[in-house]
Amino acid sequence: MFIPLILWVLLWVASIYGLFILAGGLSEWLSHYVNAESIPENGHWLSWARPFLVTKISFLIGIVLKVLFWFLSGTFIKYFLLMLLSPVFALLSESAEEKLSGRKFPFSFIQLIKDVIRGIGISLRNMLLEYFFMFACFLLTLIFPPLVIITTPFVLFLGWYYVGFTLLDYNSERHKFKIAESTQFIKQNKGYACGIGFVYSFFLALPFLAGSIIGMMFGPALAVVGGTISFLQIRESTGLKEEFPTP
Repeated sequence: MFIPLILWVLLWVASIYGLFILAGGLSEWLSHYVNAESIPENGHWLSWARPFLVTKISFLIGIVLKVLFWFLSGTFIKYFLLMLLSPVFALLSESAEEKLSGRKFPFSFIQLIKDVIRGIGISLRNMLLEYFFMFACFLLTLIFPPLVIITTPFVLFLGWYYVGFTLLDYNSERHKFKIAESTQFIKQNKGYACGIGFVYSFFLALPFLAGSIIGMMFGPALAVVGGTISFLQIRESTGLKEEFPTP
């Protein structure tokens, strides 16, 4: 439980420091192209704001970029943790299934490497898909602002789904599901995936220092174990064979 906490602290400090430096540099670069001094003192629709913009344009751009980077870094850290912790999560999921089902999985270093490579690949895939849909929803909201009441919950559920997808896939790999078969299986059980992703995301979003420490210590472990329990329950309730039937 301490491994995710230590990694989270290191990632949080590094990302905030790096992104704020990047935001500061970009704001200075953009302020040269947004020349507020070129706004006429009279007769322009921004004339009333000219004195403020002349002195504060770099500050305003910096604030907008920092808020944007802060939001993006939260999603990035969420997936980066999943990638870094792939070996831990794969072993934890395997251990949970052994205790729940009584079935033993002999340790195989080769299998662990395969689990880690697949876990990293799935995390990258899901992160890129989530960013794509987030950007699409952002553009739609800019074009038609009332859509925010639809795009906001959609983005939330989408984030939970892709995180739950990643955590459920550890079980799919262990049970020899191909990626296409695992994708079909998880799509058929979206509710489970969203619930598991919600647990992970909720604990990571706990406020204040104490909440963050508790969240990082328990959130990832609970989500991985919950994913294993859900996987076994689905298999039992649907009567799936050991290998998922190819459609």
